[in-house]
Amino acid sequence: MAPVRARLAGAVLILSPLTGPAGCASRRPLTAPAGIAAASLADTSFRWIERTAPGFRVHIQTGSYAAAHQDSLVARLPSAAAHARELIGAPQLAGPIDLFFIESRTEMNRLIGTRRATGFAEPSSRTVLVMTNAGWRAFERHEVMHVVAGQAWGPAAPGTDWLVEGLAQAADGFCAGHPNEEVAWALARRHGWIPLRDVLTRFRAQPDLRAYLQAAAFTAFLLHEAGPDALRDLWRHGATAATPVAGRTLAEQEARWRTGVSSDWTPAPGQLDRIEVVGCGEA
Repeated sequence: MAPVRARLAGAVLILSPLTGPAGCASRRPLTAPAGIAAASLADTSFRWIERTAPGFRVHIQTGSYAAAHQDSLVARLPSAAAHARELIGAPQLAGPIDLFFIESRTEMNRLIGTRRATGFAEPSSRTVLVMTNAGWRAFERHEVMHVVAGQAWGPAAPGTDWLVEGLAQAADGFCAGHPNEEVAWALARRHGWIPLRDVLTRFRAQPDLRAYLQAAAFTAFLLHEAGPDALRDLWRHGATAATPVAGRTLAEQEARWRTGVSSDWTPAPGQLDRIEVVGCGEA
């Protein structure tokens, strides 16, 4: 999704206590919210509860499900960022992530212009918007990974949607309470695998659920087999089936991955049908 830009009346620095590695509060200059974060905070149709966590400024829609569960939601955020950084060997971010918890697709539409998304990330401004409610879990690990990778590796090359989304969903790890790989395997048994050429060149034209989970499982395999530096090179330069990755072409690595994928999970009657209709986030 194209970034949403907000006009700011100049750069502003604020001082805020941050917890250092020894648990002591220190005062450092923090950049003010920017981009979609600044635009969201300026939208007077929303009221926000403001919270902080190490590495995060958290904005929670008042009167929402997230407001009623804010302590547990906020407590999960530092581990989400640490997990993303560990997966790709990324350094500490230069400033906090502005993360917004909102209630519904209607609110998402008001903030970013689409009702289709249940999460949004703008890496350049370190902004994340996450929808959560009684029927939908928050995908904070997915969206935080977008920010961590974008900040560490820079803008992704054209044609890398499969890697951008695959890495983010690999960081989340689960679909409807089951590991990504299990659901991807079950979907492949039903529909077949999406051909690699289509994953690489027509990712957004594929069925969302199958494409995201297949890319997530393959990206997790590449992380394990080739390491984050190899993925960083694919991220920055793009890839074809013939691109070398850890001594093999990407096509050869994908064939090795598919040969080794298996799962003992047998979905209950109608379970996979519901996942295909509703998606991975049903609470």
